[in-house]
Amino acid sequence: MQQISIGGCFTGWEENIFPGDEFRLEIGMPNGNRLPLRCKAVYRFDDTGLGVKFTDISQFEQELVSKIIAHRMEGEGLPLPVSPFEQPSTYFDKQAQPQVTNVRHEQEKMLEHVMSGGDEV
Repeated sequence: MQQISIGGCFTGWEENIFPGDEFRLEIGMPNGNRLPLRCKAVYRFDDTGLGVKFTDISQFEQELVSKIIAHRMEGEGLPLPVSPFEQPSTYFDKQAQPQVTNVRHEQEKMLEHVMSGGDEV
């Protein structure tokens, strides 16, 4: 499996499955057990893989998939603990006005300073 979300995944190539086909997929869990999920093939890339949608997935199964995702992220050194059921936090203070800088203007000022023989930038 190359990509996974609580709604579906992109999995390896299977020549006998086509878009619209329904099947059961077992996903390996961190504890060594396997999570069987009902799936429907949504798209297919020949010799590459299948995009599948999880069907009839319960809240409990979604939580297990979430734990699989968190375990994989941790294993890859990604720092974000993710919960697909919570609203993500904001990355800026809504009260503060965002500062927009003109990168080109800043670069031109630095270039002008350097070209004029200035020592500090």
